[in-house]
Amino acid sequence: MKLKFWQRKVDEDGDMSEEDGMSGGAAMDDGEPPEFEMPPGHHLSFGTKLRAKWEGYDDPVEYYLLQLEIDAYADWLRKMRVWLARPVEPELGELDLDEEIGRWPPERIRLYDKLFDHCIMIPGGHEYALELAKPLALDETLSCVEIGAKLGGVARVLADRLGVWVTAYEQDGELALLGMERSVQAGAQKKVPVQRFDPMAPELRKSYFNVVYSFGELYKIPEKDSFLGALAETLREQGQLLLTDYVLTRDLDEKEMANWSRLEDEDLFPWTAQEYKSRLGQLKFDIRIAKDELETHLKHVKMAWMTMLSGIQKDGLDPDLMDYLVPEMEMWMNRVKMLENGSLAFYRFYATIN
Repeated sequence: MKLKFWQRKVDEDGDMSEEDGMSGGAAMDDGEPPEFEMPPGHHLSFGTKLRAKWEGYDDPVEYYLLQLEIDAYADWLRKMRVWLARPVEPELGELDLDEEIGRWPPERIRLYDKLFDHCIMIPGGHEYALELAKPLALDETLSCVEIGAKLGGVARVLADRLGVWVTAYEQDGELALLGMERSVQAGAQKKVPVQRFDPMAPELRKSYFNVVYSFGELYKIPEKDSFLGALAETLREQGQLLLTDYVLTRDLDEKEMANWSRLEDEDLFPWTAQEYKSRLGQLKFDIRIAKDELETHLKHVKMAWMTMLSGIQKDGLDPDLMDYLVPEMEMWMNRVKMLENGSLAFYRFYATIN
């Protein structure tokens, strides 16, 4: 016998029973718990088993089947929200709802809000972003461009605290749209516009910005030789460049690189610190700082996750976040492992151009 989740009931002794009023003959035989069967082609992950135990389910298959029903309903609600938001009623064949929902549903955004500061999707949050920006001496007379802005949280903090104007560029179109919505909500759409850009054709205005900065995102940019050249060209005289990034400290074999890309869910193009120094030198940058910030970065990452897990132990799990918690943790813990075993470093570069 299989019970639907709304029929599941726990008595005072913690045993499952059926709801009162169900038809005769449906009670569990001899007090044995019901047997649940996995749908063909499905399997239980370790994370699902862990969540089932946390939520008090003796049989993780029951919890999994419940989540399938909830997910199907939530997916239907999201699709209806997308459909209702369209200004023109479409033909049924026009609307690919699965593509419109995308990689960044509200639950995944909420996870990052809990992990780091609100809308700040980098370890260290607001205070670290401000600390990194100190050498730039930013004020209301300067204009910046950020590469890899995510939701634009760092740009809005710099604009709010220091008065600077920031054009925030993000490679992921969905994040750029969500980031612009947040700038509009904050009344910062003119001072901090968040826009999608194509790293293969960035279309940056020449000699326009005072500062270019990017925090931990350039390892995702292909053809960095030409891309850094475009960044140099967009700077005015006495322009400043501030970068943090994951850099290789040894050659990764094909398997290691494939695993890293799989966990990051995108193609990666990391450089070594020496490659950065050489290219910046070719572009006539005066490199003032080239420093491995590994210890600081590891501290920020570990503290964020310790705080998150401590909150889970204290307040319990938010079921809406669980589907994203395990893969995000695996991605970040892989970064930690690669940093600690010497495969990667986390560098900060500060340079000026004449």
